[in-house]
Amino acid sequence: MAGRAEKGEKPSASELKGLRRRCEELSASIESMRAYYEDLLGSLQDGIIIVEPDGHIRSINQAAEELTGLSAQTLHGRPFEQILPNDRSLPELVRKTMESGRPHADFDARLTRQDGSQVVISAVASLISDGMGQARGTVLALRDQTGIRELEERLQRSDRLAALGTVAAGVAHEIRNPLAGLRGAAQLLEGDRDFPPALREYTSVIVKEVDRLGAIVEQLLSFATPRGPVLRSCNLHEILDSLLFLERAPLGAADITVQRQYDPQLPEILADPSEIRQLFLNLIRNGIEAMPDGGELIVRTRYERSAKRCGGRSVAVAEIVDQGSGFDPEIERHLFTPFFTTKERGTGLGLAICLRIVEDHGGAMEATSSPGRGSRFRVLLPLAKQSETVSSHDESHRTMQGARP
Repeated sequence: MAGRAEKGEKPSASELKGLRRRCEELSASIESMRAYYEDLLGSLQDGIIIVEPDGHIRSINQAAEELTGLSAQTLHGRPFEQILPNDRSLPELVRKTMESGRPHADFDARLTRQDGSQVVISAVASLISDGMGQARGTVLALRDQTGIRELEERLQRSDRLAALGTVAAGVAHEIRNPLAGLRGAAQLLEGDRDFPPALREYTSVIVKEVDRLGAIVEQLLSFATPRGPVLRSCNLHEILDSLLFLERAPLGAADITVQRQYDPQLPEILADPSEIRQLFLNLIRNGIEAMPDGGELIVRTRYERSAKRCGGRSVAVAEIVDQGSGFDPEIERHLFTPFFTTKERGTGLGLAICLRIVEDHGGAMEATSSPGRGSRFRVLLPLAKQSETVSSHDESHRTMQGARP
């Protein structure tokens, strides 16, 4: 009886205190472990999404947030299929992993971000199991392959261009002399007093077309044997303004207005002014030609502290945006390919030369378009001063922000 009474007694104060201390220690240990795993997931460069067996998202790390363009707060607890309505490959990967119990991978998947842009990723889905082998969910590891794909494309393009450049240089040199002979012969005929005036129209066409072919030959030689940029510090806004002034007549004739959206604190770039002029003159003229019925041409600049596509350097970003008819994604893929053109009398060398100029400067260039809504050409060029300019620009930007009401 005494033993039963002892069993029915309540724990003493010291025992309760010990139990409370033990619970607090366990709680702190669990919290420490949770924080550790959150820090571990947050430090990973790969995007990690953990999906419950019912298909709802349990957690997502910072890299996955940046990759998808969505925040963890908005994704937590939502069905995984709903967050990627335009991409069926990733939900299908998770589904197959859950059904088969085996990992599945896709090394060439495309992910549509929240802003509509697409990135190439590799995705691996693996099953999460408890000690009894029961499925507790799926972990989806995502790795951005865009940089690797771009590098592969650049290497392939460099190989093609090297071979093409050799051929182009040989062809251009062979064509140059006959063209000069044709032009000289036409001019001699025009200068002959006995040459019929009625035929002068034809000789003038010969001279005009020979000059056009000569310009194409010069482009071929420029493309095939680039001289390399002579770099110095220069003001991008001054270059853009001088080109817009130069093109004021074509802009006015096409009823195109120009909207300048310049970053007033933009530092100077490290570039060859003559090549940068050639680059942006081509882009501005393309924008004019894209709007034969008029419209608005936006010339925008801004500062970017660290551009991944330029080795993490500080860059000036310049955008030329038109309101033309745009182009579809298939054309976008071939825009910078030599001799690819959508113009009736185009050579297909303009944008290829533009890309070569940008890459020679250690920059990057891309084109995006919405069919029927216009196109945007985006150019990234390294700044003349890196670390010093970063701090001064940021300080100026903070000062400007603080002065706002």
